[in-house]
Amino acid sequence: MDFFTVRVTCGSAESEERFKSLIQDTVSSLHNREVQLKFQAAEGGMLEAVVEDRLDKDSGQDHPERLIDLLSLGIAKYIVGVKEEEIAARVMKRDYSFESREEGLQVQRMVDCLLAEGTESGSSREERQSLVQEALREYLRASGDLHLDGFAMFRLKAYEDKLREIVDFAVDEYLLDKQYEEFIGLLQYFVYFQEPLTPLVHLMHKHGHEFAILNEQFTPVHVPASGGVVARIADQEMQMEDVIVSTLISLSPDKILIHTQDPDAQVITTISRIFGDRVELCLLCPHCKPFHQEFRRLDQGR
Repeated sequence: MDFFTVRVTCGSAESEERFKSLIQDTVSSLHNREVQLKFQAAEGGMLEAVVEDRLDKDSGQDHPERLIDLLSLGIAKYIVGVKEEEIAARVMKRDYSFESREEGLQVQRMVDCLLAEGTESGSSREERQSLVQEALREYLRASGDLHLDGFAMFRLKAYEDKLREIVDFAVDEYLLDKQYEEFIGLLQYFVYFQEPLTPLVHLMHKHGHEFAILNEQFTPVHVPASGGVVARIADQEMQMEDVIVSTLISLSPDKILIHTQDPDAQVITTISRIFGDRVELCLLCPHCKPFHQEFRRLDQGR
């Protein structure tokens, strides 16, 4: 006869019901086994699940392995499905400090989204669950008494390392977004105090970050390979988007007419934010229709 006792602090009625449901599913999946399960209150406001396997140890069967496999799976599902955000928040608090509470909350929201989505920032939820299950399996083979909160804090190093990768990714993304917003704000300030030098510029959007810049007479305007105002402000390697913005700032047009078939493109959003009400969008006009047709023809011939 084997006993397994699992104690956990659930924190909410929903968490408690989730824990009970997963353990009950574990027991019910053991066909032709005399297994008893009971839940009871434990010290410190904890919930205790007691699983009793009445299979005779002298039967010659691999007595605890099937139950241990299922118990470790059910508990792993609970940790990853219910406790993961809490554990990740603990990792983030231990590894990082932020300038304000709001910054910390913003990063935490990014971490929670990444945990739910399972992106390239780290392992998938299934991979993390497998790490937790294996650690639980090894522990339950040696001991039938599991304090789940202590186990999650001290015995899940490989799992915490995966969460740390996700936290690090979220912090890096947040800092990049913050730098981007600060850079946009600086350019907006620069443009606001800049006197218009050119009445009108036509920005013909090909696709992605590819543009043709034309003057009032629809004559091409030279786009420098690098440098310009944006490079001096940002002191960074120039990207194609930066080149376009730098050229537009150098031209300082009173009006920018963007001819595009993709008005929601990120680069167009960026240009619109920087130049504000100087920007107008054209989705289809006598000038941009043949331009887009010619570009598609050339693109298809590549």
